[in-house]
Amino acid sequence: MLKKYFIGLLTLAILNFTGCTSFEVINKEDVDEGQAQINLSEELYLTTKDFTRYHFLPANFRIASDTLYGKGTIQDSSSIIPFQGSIALTDVVSYEQRTPDTLATIGAVIGIIAIGFVFAILGIAAAVNAD
Repeated sequence: MLKKYFIGLLTLAILNFTGCTSFEVINKEDVDEGQAQINLSEELYLTTKDFTRYHFLPANFRIASDTLYGKGTIQDSSSIIPFQGSIALTDVVSYEQRTPDTLATIGAVIGIIAIGFVFAILGIAAAVNAD
């Protein structure tokens, strides 16, 4: 019985550690005005004025002198093309980065706990009725 509780607690800990994430569109104007920042330790997706979509993994890009330098990929509807070079920030239309969603993580953990309680109560009710 103690083993089941340990496994359940371990599952909840893993869910809480991984958490739920979502992509947040970061407004270009907010970045330009300093109201938002690009997190260099997270994946970065950006779209340019010619609707080219770029993807950079963490630590594979840097920003200096109004230019993004990096190694990543160009993604279109049918292919993924390797990219290494620079992009002028004036050509960028939007940025996207993955951000943690604490409320969704809490909701998932509470939902799993609630389902566990329901199954526990049903198990106890079945055991009582069997006697």
